[in-house]
Amino acid sequence: MKILVIDDSRAVHSLLGEMLQGHNIALQRAYNGQEGLDALSARDFAADMVLLDWEMPILTGIDALPQLVGRRPGLPIVMMTSKNAMADITEALSKGAVDYIIKPFTQDILIGKISQVCGREVA
Repeated sequence: MKILVIDDSRAVHSLLGEMLQGHNIALQRAYNGQEGLDALSARDFAADMVLLDWEMPILTGIDALPQLVGRRPGLPIVMMTSKNAMADITEALSKGAVDYIIKPFTQDILIGKISQVCGREVA
């Protein structure tokens, strides 16, 4: 399984790598919304899902979200953010996110969400 992680925090990328180590998941990294869009435009792009942060420089996750959905319809995108107001969750879902993970989260929550969204167990 391959996941595109779009987050400006190198610490988050590192933490996700540690949480997913040994689960047969490869991470592709982007550090802002524009890099994420560029990754989706690449001919060799082959991720099963996207984990997308909200607040990033250059192009925020919430602004990139509709563009990501437009470029790869059907690719599951999960917002991964500390923004926890119902209005924020509703906005993300209305713009095309299939689910929402509130930071900080545990390894169990992450693995469960990936399994749910991709429709297969993560071992």
